[in-house]
Amino acid sequence: MSVIIRDARGQILLLCKGADSINYDRLAKNGRRFEEPTTKHLNDYGEAGLRILMLAYKKLDKKEYSAWNEEFTKAKASIDGDRDIMLERLSDMMEKDLILVGITAVEDKLQKGVPQCIDKLAQAGLKIWVLTGDKMETAINIGLLRQGMRQICVATMNADSVERSSER
Repeated sequence: MSVIIRDARGQILLLCKGADSINYDRLAKNGRRFEEPTTKHLNDYGEAGLRILMLAYKKLDKKEYSAWNEEFTKAKASIDGDRDIMLERLSDMMEKDLILVGITAVEDKLQKGVPQCIDKLAQAGLKIWVLTGDKMETAINIGLLRQGMRQICVATMNADSVERSSER
């Protein structure tokens, strides 16, 4: 998720927060100054069961922003069936070459009794399917997944590739 702002000095900035698995790929070569310590923190926080968001930014010059905003405004107003595709393409164009700021980590617990319920269902021999966007370590530590559960990981940026892989 990103927002574009103009600060008190008139500088236009794109501020971005999101999953590290997506945003690492969007960092500029010179925007990775804190990558090594951030990766260590990501792993530590995931193992502690915390929910993690990566923070990054990018400075925009007025010409770049104006050209992009004109296209974005047209896409938002479009009644064409490709509106969502156009908006996603324009967002992807803007959300690149980011500078890593750091990460946030917050505790996000399941509703009371969920880990115990999952455990009892598994003990009863029931098949349990869990769909989550959490890191594996986080899902295990908050009790969403149990050690020894068979895990199928799907990682893709393109929904079409998920369809193709499930057809096999």
